[in-house]
Order: sequence, then C-alpha cells, then structure tokens
Amino acid sequence: MDDTQARYDFAVGRTVLGLDCVPAPFAEGLTRWFGAPSANTDAHLDLRCEMVTHEDTPELPNSLLTTKTLTGDGGFDIAGGLITGRYDAGAGRGEIRAKATLLRGRLMRIWEQILYQAYTSARQARGDRSFLIHSSAVIAGGKGFLFVGPSESGKSTAAVNSCHHHVLGDEMSLVEEGEDGLEVVGTLFNGTFKEKRPGRAPLAGVFVLQQADRHALAPMGRAEAVAALSTEIVPPVGLDQVPDDATVPAMFDTAASLLDRTEVLRLELLPDPGFWQPIATHFGLAEAGPNRGN
Repeated sequence: MDDTQARYDFAVGRTVLGLDCVPAPFAEGLTRWFGAPSANTDAHLDLRCEMVTHEDTPELPNSLLTTKTLTGDGGFDIAGGLITGRYDAGAGRGEIRAKATLLRGRLMRIWEQILYQAYTSARQARGDRSFLIHSSAVIAGGKGFLFVGPSESGKSTAAVNSCHHHVLGDEMSLVEEGEDGLEVVGTLFNGTFKEKRPGRAPLAGVFVLQQADRHALAPMGRAEAVAALSTEIVPPVGLDQVPDDATVPAMFDTAASLLDRTEVLRLELLPDPGFWQPIATHFGLAEAGPNRGN
C-alpha cells in the first residue's frame, strides 16, 4: 500500500486547515479541484487524511451529517464506513480514512462536507462566530452580496450572470466578522465553478431567490426571512459531534443575527443579468450593466 504523504493547507477565511494527505497523489487531486494550497501561516487544525482502496460499491449519502455516528473517544463513522476517523479537540488534531471512490469527479462534493465539519471544529476552538452558508456571493461596487435559496432556486444562475462583477463563488460562502461589521468571504469549495475569484467585502445585502417572470426586489417579514436563511446555514457540527437538539436552534439564532446586521430582501429574477438593475438602484451602485467590472 502506498503510504507516502504530502501536505495540503486549506484556508477558509482566516482559518487554516492542515491536511496531511495519504497517499501523496491525493494532495495533487486536491490541488486540481480546489487550486493551489492556500497556507502562509500555521494551521489551526491538523488532519491526517487517508484515501483507502476498496472492493465494495459504497452507498453514497446526500448528507454526511445524517449518516454520522460517534464511536467513542472522539471517533466517528459516516455512512457505514464510507468515512471513519477520530478527532482530539484539545490537541486540534485528528485523522480521517475515506474510501477512494470519493475522489471520482463530482463526488469530491461529498468529500467537501467533511471539510465543513473540520472548519467548524477549528473555529469553535478559536471562539470564532463566523459561519458557512449555502449561497453564491458577488462583490459589486465594493459591496458584498449573498444570493441564497434551496437547490435549483438560481444560486449558480446568479453567479454566472454576475461575471461582469467579482464573483466569489456559486455554492458556499463564508460570513466573517470584519473590522467594521460582517464581511462576505469567498471559499475554495465547489471546484467545478472556475469563474470564481478569491476576495472579501463588507456584507451589504442578502437576497432570497425566487424564479419569476420579472426582475424585482421585495421586502420580507422577519419570520419568513429567518426561516429562509436558517435552512441554508451549514449546521455548526464539528468532527467529534453529531447534530443534536441544539443544532437547529443555533442555525435559527445565526439567521436572526444575520438579519439584524444586514438587509435581507427577496429577489425575483429571470436567468439573465437584468436582476442587477434593481440591486444597483436599491444599493446605490454606480452601474448594473454586464460590460463593466466592480
């Protein structure tokens, strides 16, 4: 068995995950998917990540959290052995063994979910209240905007039709505390979307997407907005944790806090860049057309 090892450091905002990859070519695969290693500082959490060969055809879950069980002493099992591991929160170190089928093409999207959990463990240890949210994110006119909604609501469409601005990503964004308030930060997640660029900007607005026959912004009631946002926030569950009775309330609390600190609007849209016109008007952007950058 090839037990060679290579290092891949993965930054999520100001948090760095250090991955010791076994076998070494696994790190090359991560580079092809996510891009070049992003570390220039010590990692906040270190994981030994081993991809193991197997003869079975494992069942692939939609969620790594709903199929996760704890095995004691920081150990966990996901999807009946698809991913197993152990994490020592006190030491900030752990190990993961995953079946190599997860390296096949878009199945890397499943592997990304274990990194969400690793990020949560790292930021919990730091006392950091940042959070990941399923969304596309764009910087326009120096301001950051999030586009949220369930699958097929238009997140990727919004990103593709925002390429005249600075697109941070089309699937997973980070909301992090900045010097003057909340900031939206691009992440490396979803390596299939190549139009994204790294960056961060003050968070000016969040749009809950609704496909329609026009482009328009509309206000939302507080309860409706919190419900819509909470379902898109990544559950705050670390490597040595499983969802419990406090998980969903914590997601609602995060959504309510987000609503208290930035404007949340419904965005009705068609699959073309015209939705930037009402956004530009509402937020005082200098331009909305597809022929200029931010």
